[in-house]
Amino acid sequence: MLRPAEQVPAPSGHDRRAVLRLGREIGLALLVAGTPAGVMASPPGGKMPLGLAVGIDALRWQDDAALAREFADYARLGVSWLRTDLNWSLVQATGPDAFDWAVMDRVISLSERHDIRVLPVLGSTPAWAALDPTELSPPRDVDDFARFAAAAVARYLPRDIRVWEIWNEPNMAGSWPPLPDPARYARLLIAAAAAIRAGDPGATVLLGGLAAAVETGPEGAVEHHAAVDFLAQVYAAEAGDAFDALAFHPYSHPLMPDDPAPWNGWAIMEGPLRDEMIRNGDGAKAIWITEYGMPTNAGSGGGSEARQSDMLRSAADLAAAAPWRAGPLFWYSYRDLAQDREDPETAFGLVRTPGDPKAAHATFRSLAAGRGQASGGSLPAVGRFTR
Repeated sequence: MLRPAEQVPAPSGHDRRAVLRLGREIGLALLVAGTPAGVMASPPGGKMPLGLAVGIDALRWQDDAALAREFADYARLGVSWLRTDLNWSLVQATGPDAFDWAVMDRVISLSERHDIRVLPVLGSTPAWAALDPTELSPPRDVDDFARFAAAAVARYLPRDIRVWEIWNEPNMAGSWPPLPDPARYARLLIAAAAAIRAGDPGATVLLGGLAAAVETGPEGAVEHHAAVDFLAQVYAAEAGDAFDALAFHPYSHPLMPDDPAPWNGWAIMEGPLRDEMIRNGDGAKAIWITEYGMPTNAGSGGGSEARQSDMLRSAADLAAAAPWRAGPLFWYSYRDLAQDREDPETAFGLVRTPGDPKAAHATFRSLAAGRGQASGGSLPAVGRFTR
């Protein structure tokens, strides 16, 4: 649900509201690859690093002092990974031969200072490379995106960036406008993975974090694809070998993650999504939970701050126990995007504003300390586990 800059209206992440609304509507209707760098993954039920998923727009507009204070709090919290956008539209805004890495360089430098690993999400098309230059759209030529991915690896492999997520929520129209296209995404994934592995044969490539959409619709104008349906079509397009692990966003609010309801994102992940991977011979691949969270504007689509804290604790326990899980649990997000209490999209933070923490802030810190995270978190394996 990280929002690519310049592609959708500020200030929030990809439309969590659509996913939460789908879950609520369906719920109400029913109720009324190899190991990078030779490092082992955490065993089931063992220690698990915790990360944050923070949209690049929440970072890049801060002045140096404010951003330094935010990263210092990440360190106090015990954050071991930061997931954020590496936007093609920012790096190559002016054309295929020009590169501006300043935004990501700044984030990585602060991350290095606090021994936090970075998971870049590659996405967001510059106008010159768009399928429709007059509208928000995916790339016209996937080879242009692959060249960007290759350049990113060349720049950041020396800074120990070894895991790459290819796009964010490509099964949602807000991320893949005007409409999701699993076959086109599969071609992009294949091209990007080949470019990344050419520059770093030990890299881990993640299929871009799928939103926990329950069903495909609406009919005639597919604004979202069910996560399982989208993954099945990616496999049908012969892109199974292009990714080492699947990234998924198992949002479950208003349900707790252990609720067995079929519209619960966590239940989708543990059941039909895993089943689809197994059907395609990928039972040995892991799932990275690259976003999970809950808004706290109770009465306007969110829940209480106490509930958010409980949900974080429950999710961390479930993720640590899952034999197919690899990588950290990435919590979305660090701070509320605005004080608009009518919009749940703005209220996913661990803090309301800097220096004004919610209950989940202390819970995150306790979980990070209690799970004995190594400084910065060891690089987890892709996770060759079976269900």
